[in-house]
Amino acid sequence: MNAADHQPAPGHEIARLLDDVDAYALRLGTSRGRLLDAVLISRATGIEPERVRSLLAGELPEEEPREKNARELFRKALFQQRLRFLQRTRLKETPAGKEAYGLREISRATGISAQHVSNLLNGERGANHDHAARLELFYGAPEGFCSRTEGAALITYLRRMVNEDLPKLATRAVLQELGARSIALRSTADGAQIDTLRDLLPALDELVKVVQGRRADGGPEGGRGRL
Repeated sequence: MNAADHQPAPGHEIARLLDDVDAYALRLGTSRGRLLDAVLISRATGIEPERVRSLLAGELPEEEPREKNARELFRKALFQQRLRFLQRTRLKETPAGKEAYGLREISRATGISAQHVSNLLNGERGANHDHAARLELFYGAPEGFCSRTEGAALITYLRRMVNEDLPKLATRAVLQELGARSIALRSTADGAQIDTLRDLLPALDELVKVVQGRRADGGPEGGRGRL
């Protein structure tokens, strides 16, 4: 039994993360649908919006085949699909409007021959790690964008939401409830800072209850200041 056998199935991990999203949605007085925009998730993952909606609704993600030849074909097709997605969605500005980058432009910027780029787009060749990284960098996509399965891609997105974005959003909402007029939470906060925010939330919730109780009793609300 290898390490992969101990990992939770992608469908189970997605469901667990969606439970966390639902908990934050309840805290924020909103819904999962308002927190998870299928179009934004699609752009970040390379999964088509309709497929994103299906996965969020509980459909199981497609996984790599175990058999070697089938797995290699799967990976080649996945890379082609994601590269075509980038070609279609990461466009350049021109006087005539937005257009896809040409093969020669991609070649000049990445150092990969135009013919090889064409072969990758047509699924006639597989990409090595170096070529994949160059193409992802060219299109401004995160490393691994073209190789992650839909399950891995969606899990990566949801983990960021649950572990970074939603704790900051919830903290901001609580601080606003406490009367802070200006709140600046850095978008580049590191893991330790995010852990601190999550740890603080229960205490802030209790503080909100105390403040609300004082307001209900007609007591002073406390000074409103800048945080």
